[in-house]
This record gives sequence, C-alpha cells and structure tokens, in this order.
Amino acid sequence: MANPTAGLPIAVYEEGAGGPPFVFIHGLACDHSFWQPQVDDLKRDHRCLSVDLRGRGAASPEGPYDIAQQADDVAAAMRALNTGPAIIAGHSLGGLVALLLNDRHPDLVLGIVAGDSPYRNHAPGGFNAFAASIAAAGTAAAIGGMVEGFFVEGTSDAIKQHVRDVMLSCPAEVVAGMLSNSDVFGERMVELVKQADQKPFMAVWAEKPLGDPAWLREVCMFIRQEPIPGTGHFFQLEQPAITNALLRAFVDDVQRDPRIAALRGS
Repeated sequence: MANPTAGLPIAVYEEGAGGPPFVFIHGLACDHSFWQPQVDDLKRDHRCLSVDLRGRGAASPEGPYDIAQQADDVAAAMRALNTGPAIIAGHSLGGLVALLLNDRHPDLVLGIVAGDSPYRNHAPGGFNAFAASIAAAGTAAAIGGMVEGFFVEGTSDAIKQHVRDVMLSCPAEVVAGMLSNSDVFGERMVELVKQADQKPFMAVWAEKPLGDPAWLREVCMFIRQEPIPGTGHFFQLEQPAITNALLRAFVDDVQRDPRIAALRGS
C-alpha cells in the first residue's frame, strides 16, 4: 500500500521487511506496477519500496519532472522513511534516475540494478529534442511507436495492454518533463557509470538492448551484465522468475562486496 508520509511529492509503496532493502524506480511514463512481480517475491526477505514518480500514479501531479528532481525525490522519501542505504533497481529511464541518485546521494546507494536502461554514449541534447517533439504533439500518443517497439513476439497481450494503458495515458507534459534537462547524460555519462561501478552494479538486458552493453563493458571494470533472451523491454514482467533470481543473486554480490562495508555499517 502507498505510504501516507506527508509532504512527499512521490507515492511510495512499502512491503516486506529485512535487509538489504530494495527501492524500485519505474521508467518513462510508467508507474510502480512495472516492478510488482519483483516486490511480490522479494518482500518475503527484504523491505521493498516501489515508487510512483511525480506525475504518475498516486504521486503529486506538480513538476518539475526532470530526472535530477526525481532522484532527489527518491532520496527524500528514503530519508523520510529511514530506509538507510538500499539496492536501487531502476527500469529503463529509472536506471538514469538511479545513476543521479548515486551521484547526488551516494550514502543511500548500496548498489544499482539497471533494467534495460539507455546506458550508452549519448550525444548532447538528444533527449531534449525528443522531449520537445512530445511537448509539441501535446499527447503521449506521440510515444506510441516507441512503445510498440518495446514488444517482441513472445510478449503477452495482457502485458502489451497494461503497458499501453499506463504509458499512453501519461500527460504529455510529464513525458516531456522526464526527458528534459538531461544534458548531464551527454556530458557526464562515462563519469556516472564509472561512479556506479565503484559499488555492486548489474545491468539486465532485453533481447534487443535499449543501451549498449559493449560500450558499458569498455567503460566499466566490474559491472555484471545479464541478458534475458527472448524478452522485450519489459523483461521483468515477461520473465519475472528469471528477473527475481538475478536480483537475489545480486543481493549476494552486495553482501560479499568489501567496497561497501562502510555503507552497510560493518
């Protein structure tokens, strides 16, 4: 259920108990439900927080919606709820939010799991041009073609419909806002992923990755990369058992990693 903590601009759904905790961040125009199969499994052993970012679900409709603001909002929620440092799992654009959360609030991040996130060599202004086109269209229907491209032959009709219902109902100003002010990724992407690589770091990829695994392998020294064959962009909905197993394996990575002993308090 959503946490009723007053003053939070994002909605927080909290289930389970135990450490290390997980914080799940959805992608562009999505909501907390896109990580629900993972929460349902992991809550047996871990405190799990999933969020609706600004403009989505039960969160405040008020902007700004940009990625840096969303990272600060997640940090504020974690501090308000006294989670301590957590494993941050971000799907798609949520993986970029996770990078900025680690950059701006490193004490809250034990490790990062990026789910088919656009980790690649970004040209400056690329997101901004896309944001401008969505704002000019005035409707989330402008991302309809992109949404259909996220599916593969094996994506079920139920998952397709859920994705369409949620993403295409997102207000255009929210979609555009989440993509705005993103020059940081054109300017600092290498730095941000190298920074994340100083902690446990895992990238999970769809069959046709949204990001560039080869580029990421060149930039990072320690990152764990896990492709899930036969899945579309929403692999965590299509193959929840495999995704859950990878997340549980990542917990072991975190618990064994000597680089984060100070954050764990050990």
